[in-house]
Amino acid sequence: MKSRRILIGLALITTGVVLTLAFFRLWIATYPEAGDPKNIAFILWKHGLNNDMNLDIAVSTMTHDAWSEKRVIGLTRTELNARFGFTKTYDQVDSYLQLCDAPNGTEETNTHPAVHDVLFLRNQDYMVRMQNGRAIDLVLCKGY
Repeated sequence: MKSRRILIGLALITTGVVLTLAFFRLWIATYPEAGDPKNIAFILWKHGLNNDMNLDIAVSTMTHDAWSEKRVIGLTRTELNARFGFTKTYDQVDSYLQLCDAPNGTEETNTHPAVHDVLFLRNQDYMVRMQNGRAIDLVLCKGY
């Protein structure tokens, strides 16, 4: 009787493992593109479980992720560099990205209250507004 319970328990565990593996296999087959926010590699990266993710692909995939701000808000510059590999300052980016920090896309950045207290994620079009050393906003700089 006891051996029967053990066999049933092992059968249930085996079934659970097989179904879990089948689920992940199906997930990987359904979302194979690295730039898809439902791709398993991106999902694992955004939860801090995939250190091998190509960070350029991860940042560009964030444009399609509904909660991309959660990856950034509240982090310090050091934490942003650790998470995204590197950041750039206002002076290190192209002039069209600098317009992203201007009010209403104008070139008059000197009147803006948070002038240049920003970082840019890698070589991407994401600007992070900083306040008191922490990220407070994430802005996609397209169309400037």
